[in-house]
Amino acid sequence: MIYDVCIIGGGIIGASAANHLSAAGFSVFLAEQGDFASGTTSRSSRLQHCGLTYFSPGRSLLNFLRSPRMALEHFELARRAMRDRSRFIRETPERVRPVAFHIPLYRKDGIAPWKIRLACRLLEAMDRDGVPLDDQLLTPAEIAAIPALHHLRDHTQLCGVLRFTEYQFDWPERICIDAIINAEKNGAVACNYTRVDKIARDQNDLWTVYTTDLRSGLPQQVTTRSIVNAAGAWVDGLHPVERSDIPRLNQGLKGSNLAVRLPPEFKNLAIETSLPDGNPFYLIPWGDIHYFGPSDEPHEPDAEGFRVDEKTMDKLLADFATVFPALPLTRQDVLYSWAGVRPRTARAGMPDGSEAVLLHDMSSKYAPRYFVYTGGIIMTHRNAGRDITRTIARYIQPSARPKPLCHAPQDYCQEYDLGWIDTGGEQIAISQLLIHARDEKVMHLDDLLFRRTRLGWSSNMARDVVQSIAEQIADIMGWTKTDIEAEVKLYHTTITSNFGIKPYANA
Repeated sequence: MIYDVCIIGGGIIGASAANHLSAAGFSVFLAEQGDFASGTTSRSSRLQHCGLTYFSPGRSLLNFLRSPRMALEHFELARRAMRDRSRFIRETPERVRPVAFHIPLYRKDGIAPWKIRLACRLLEAMDRDGVPLDDQLLTPAEIAAIPALHHLRDHTQLCGVLRFTEYQFDWPERICIDAIINAEKNGAVACNYTRVDKIARDQNDLWTVYTTDLRSGLPQQVTTRSIVNAAGAWVDGLHPVERSDIPRLNQGLKGSNLAVRLPPEFKNLAIETSLPDGNPFYLIPWGDIHYFGPSDEPHEPDAEGFRVDEKTMDKLLADFATVFPALPLTRQDVLYSWAGVRPRTARAGMPDGSEAVLLHDMSSKYAPRYFVYTGGIIMTHRNAGRDITRTIARYIQPSARPKPLCHAPQDYCQEYDLGWIDTGGEQIAISQLLIHARDEKVMHLDDLLFRRTRLGWSSNMARDVVQSIAEQIADIMGWTKTDIEAEVKLYHTTITSNFGIKPYANA
């Protein structure tokens, strides 16, 4: 079979592209080396940002005047963020939840209240009739009535607090999986644990993508009319073999977060502010715990880029102490941590990369119908899918008729009651767990617990129930008792290594 499009990468951008392209009538093959959504998609801040951060203090008016290109890019990013925010919330309300964010405003430093209100009005003007920000400046009496704000540094010097509504994805990995499944319903072929080994052109003006099925070890060749390289931070290592002259397009930026349990007064409350060096700081609720960060640094997308090292953990704890000096935290307070390498568009003179989101057409590099997506972010992933589809349609015609585009989450009917799994504030029906294991290309326990369900993101990362879950799905997975032991051990090793969680006593 000759596919219209081969997508490399099964993160949120590749999944969105597959969903939009298949709905437009294109035949699609998607290859992901690991599990879907197991890379950067799983390590984000989980926010459908309104775009306010693009006008943050670190990007002052003077900085914008010095770099008109940067100013235009940030205004466009803010516009996309607001519009995609509204579209996502209205199209898929089941996958977001509102969070009340608070930005402290200080008399001696920080942002003047009128400036931040102006930024809010500008954002809403970019998306008329969109989902409102619900922003309001809290009065001194209202600030005093929120005990958590008393923990802020110099809280007596506050000249105001801006409260507004952000929306939190619930949760990014599942949104990616839903997009993959919806694409498959429209005819796409999506393969996880499928490594791309080589890309080459043949004599018929077609592309051949050489892959290996990592489940079986068997090689496979995929013939396609076009290629979308949506491998995120890994795009530069996957260009066609004869095109070694393609310049570096990605700059990885590692972001790190810590998860902790805070006093009851912080329940459902989020904070966004700036550190003394101008870098951002956020504190965001997740169930009955909070996570905070980020700590950013340029990094390659290797294993260390997806772990929080001790130096970074100490820095994040110091950042927390700067914002909340009366609420000291130590390493013992950290429930778990996570890090991820975000794909940023490489640009000369910018060691952290550019925030520009670009679809690179490599035809000018003698690689016709080969496209590379850089700077992709979850909050505008549906815009990415639309953009990629429009671009492909300028070069080739779809091989089938268009079909309805679906963004809906999957519906799991509880046909029988086998009981429930409860862990760390999360709950799921066992019958639904079995459906995920049977129908959604699960290979390992972390695929099931982090990406098909969110049990893994509970406060104890499902350590207390993983043995029971492995036994529940063993027949579906074809696991022997030895396999169960190996998979449970692998799960504990994975979360200890990747998330810094303390080893479970019974592991």
